[in-house]
Amino acid sequence: MATLSLKSAQRYTVPDWFANNNQISSNSERQRYMSHQIRQEGRSLRNETNNQTKWDQEDNSTRLAERMDEVDRWKELLEIALCDINAEIDALSKSKEEAERALEAKNLNLDVAIESLTLREGRKDIDLVTDQVHEQLLKEVEVIDGSKEALQQKISEAHEQ
Repeated sequence: MATLSLKSAQRYTVPDWFANNNQISSNSERQRYMSHQIRQEGRSLRNETNNQTKWDQEDNSTRLAERMDEVDRWKELLEIALCDINAEIDALSKSKEEAERALEAKNLNLDVAIESLTLREGRKDIDLVTDQVHEQLLKEVEVIDGSKEALQQKISEAHEQ
């Protein structure tokens, strides 16, 4: 035999049930509306962010390209300056070599003048005279020594540069 068991829970009336259903339906509509608003705001924010990102990327790409052009211009200027410096160094080296050759050439002239003076000093008695030739030989030695010193100074300056 089957027995029916009844719950002793509180019972509601039909109008209470409709009121509760209306309240649940109204809450659902509000939540659906709020959910729709949040989704719309999310889409709008996503679109704004994407647009801002694209503009920022374009701006950064443009600035980077400009900076690369500027670096290329500086590189070209530095390469030109390097070529100019190398040409100046080559010219200075050639001048230094020419000055060294001129200095060596002065040695031969100096040796000839000193040898002439030495031979004249080796003369005896009346042949040992101080004449115009002797004075010119002394001046020649003095001039050659002066020009050698000037050349040596220029060579030293070239080494320092």
